[in-house]
Amino acid sequence: MFFIKKIVTFLLLITIFGCSTENIVKINTVNDKSIAIETPNNKYNILLKEYLKRKFNNEKELQADFVLKADISFTSNDTLSLGNSKAVNTTSGVTKYTLIDNNSNLLVKSGSIKTFPALGFSSNSLYSNEISLDHIKERLSQNSANKLYIITHITLRKLIEN
Repeated sequence: MFFIKKIVTFLLLITIFGCSTENIVKINTVNDKSIAIETPNNKYNILLKEYLKRKFNNEKELQADFVLKADISFTSNDTLSLGNSKAVNTTSGVTKYTLIDNNSNLLVKSGSIKTFPALGFSSNSLYSNEISLDHIKERLSQNSANKLYIITHITLRKLIEN
């Protein structure tokens, strides 16, 4: 009776580990695809590119499987606060992207991502306004990179499954 319990437990463990390793192999095939990232050469697009490079982590291959072209732009508006005492600046970013298969030069996906507006208070100092706007744009670049990574990862997963 003790011997039969050991065999059943052993078979159960083999079944559980067998099913879990199949899913790991499917997920890792998405991570094996390398993506080249192309952005224009200004400060915030370069920041977007660096954040995306950290996310994708593809230093393995020289030839990329996909090319991701991205461009971020910002819009700022002045709004009033509730007490009408000081003006509040809202800044939002729009990232336009295209994902192209490098082997066949076919467009896989394209679109744009709009970030949630970030608030910044204006002060009397021009320097503090400039630094505040700079930090807001850096945060929006990072937020756009995170969203773009998720969208690209889901797109590649759907593409590989089909």
